[in-house]
Amino acid sequence: MGEASNFGTPPYAVDAKANLKPYRIAVPQEEIAKLRLLLEDYSIAAPNWENSQADGRFGVTRQWLTNAVDYWQKSYDWKRWEDEFNSFPQYTIDVEDTNATVYTIRFNALFSRRPNAVAIAFFHGWPGSALEFLPLLKLVRKKWHTPKELPYHIIVPDLIGFGFSSPPAKEYDFTASDHARITSRMMHDLGFTPKNGGYVPQGGDVGSFLAPRLAEIDPAVRLVHVNMLLLVPPPGTDIQADIEEKKYTPDEIASLQRGAQFQASGGAYVAIQGTRPATVGFALGSTPVGLLAWIGEKFLQWSDPETTPTLEEILTNVSYYWFSRCYPTSLWIYRLVVSQGLNMWSVSGNEKAPIGYSWFKGEISNPPKPWRDHVKVITWFRAHDKGGHFAALEQPEALWQDVEDMVHYFGIGKT
Repeated sequence: MGEASNFGTPPYAVDAKANLKPYRIAVPQEEIAKLRLLLEDYSIAAPNWENSQADGRFGVTRQWLTNAVDYWQKSYDWKRWEDEFNSFPQYTIDVEDTNATVYTIRFNALFSRRPNAVAIAFFHGWPGSALEFLPLLKLVRKKWHTPKELPYHIIVPDLIGFGFSSPPAKEYDFTASDHARITSRMMHDLGFTPKNGGYVPQGGDVGSFLAPRLAEIDPAVRLVHVNMLLLVPPPGTDIQADIEEKKYTPDEIASLQRGAQFQASGGAYVAIQGTRPATVGFALGSTPVGLLAWIGEKFLQWSDPETTPTLEEILTNVSYYWFSRCYPTSLWIYRLVVSQGLNMWSVSGNEKAPIGYSWFKGEISNPPKPWRDHVKVITWFRAHDKGGHFAALEQPEALWQDVEDMVHYFGIGKT
């Protein structure tokens, strides 16, 4: 366990009913061998005009997919990445919901032994995973060598339905409110209550939806930080007229245009995952090559071209989905988006804690300042010229610096 055990002591006593247990990811060798056999026996569709377009405007190219599958089958080493996850303390915890359903949540952590340490929970999104935060965990461990030096508790869970955490219950329709409530209970079960100083949720993608919801329901939330912010325009907004009247900066205009282009040509995945999650769950959850094409496309197209995740990172993320069998159970959020619209993802204004927002230039879309000002709860902001949708993976130093600076800005944790 080595370095992992140094930061592996939870700061508060955890009730026995929460069943907090050390955990290690350990995919059986036969499962790895089975994946290699599936990859060896694949048959990729023949070349055509659409899958030969080098700019990827119709999705991943056949050349990229063929090369990626070949590397995955012959050269990729899952156990090396498994060791990366296992080099950090890991636990599972059982969280009982209000209806007595018990959810098991797997998480990595770096626990401090300082009495005033600030708890920060990092939440991934779709099609990401806890992999996104490995660079950040490494950065923090390198900066503070011992738990007595570390001024933070870092918690990185697999969200419900993702990775090695429990899937949503089969007996009822799982909602965003359920997810926020269960996550809040997990943090309280770990001891991060208002009495003990609470915690700071941070997130991108689905995590950027979850974190503000926690600030609506949980008095233990001190601050919120997001690196993705979906906002609806203020009432009466005429975007084209505002552009002509120069109400937006050039970067804001470019972001609005990128968002509109994404909705026109890149947003169909929301519809299929939200309206036919069962069918697409079978189709892509049953084939590693299909899963790689579907998720790999998002990593290539949603990231900043200057900071695109490596093939190793993309394959590790897809392997995480494949070995945990979580793709079909990770789609529940899209049912809600389809039924309720993107408005449900927007900051509501009912959050009871300040919200900070980091703008990464390569994100799918970033709301302009007039929209942010309208919701009034965005009280800390910083823009970056590099980085895209997977900011924690693409720009871990910048993201971490933003979170730390925001915590310091509000004076939390200072003696």
